[in-house]
Amino acid sequence: MKNRILPRELLLLILAIAPVLYLLMNWSILPDQVPVHFDIDGNPNGFGSKMVYLFLPPGIYLLMLVLPLIDPRKQNYEIFSNTYFKLRIILGVFFGIINSAIIFNTLHHIEKMGLLVPVSVLLLFTLFGNYMGTVRQNYFIGIKVPWTLNNEEVWTRTHKLAGKLWFWSGMIGVASLLVVKDPIFVMIPVVLIIGVVPVIYSYIIYQKITKNV
Repeated sequence: MKNRILPRELLLLILAIAPVLYLLMNWSILPDQVPVHFDIDGNPNGFGSKMVYLFLPPGIYLLMLVLPLIDPRKQNYEIFSNTYFKLRIILGVFFGIINSAIIFNTLHHIEKMGLLVPVSVLLLFTLFGNYMGTVRQNYFIGIKVPWTLNNEEVWTRTHKLAGKLWFWSGMIGVASLLVVKDPIFVMIPVVLIIGVVPVIYSYIIYQKITKNV
């Protein structure tokens, strides 16, 4: 097992450190205040210290490393360890791209991020959806409401549905951005669908299961 874990952690560390190295290489020519928040159209609407991007990727790495250790259902992480590893890779790549793109845009005086943020977020939904059905009960990842956490069957059925919704909503959302001018008209429906529908579905099947007990 250790022979398998070490190469995985090394890959995740590289993903966390690479954007930081890019930042450090350009540290002296970056302004002290850089964009840290963007609106739905990719325009910067919030600025902060460039130190944010120094700690963000390593912070995400450490957070995902610690979560299985503090989760009351930590034993379940062994069951979906391969999925958890893939989700960590996806997050590492996502934050690395966003981190580096913001630094690059700041260096080259590009005023906005364009569709990078909404497309990246939608692809994140798609990739997460691809693995959602294999996530087991835990307190940090997935549809975490009382009835999914209290019933394994409800959790499993909910996440199988959520996986399909996340995957296809992300894919359709990316395609929609090619024809819809304002990303907000794509992002809001997608977020509502992937956030609300699984919760409602989980409650309905929980009620059906508990009535039959």
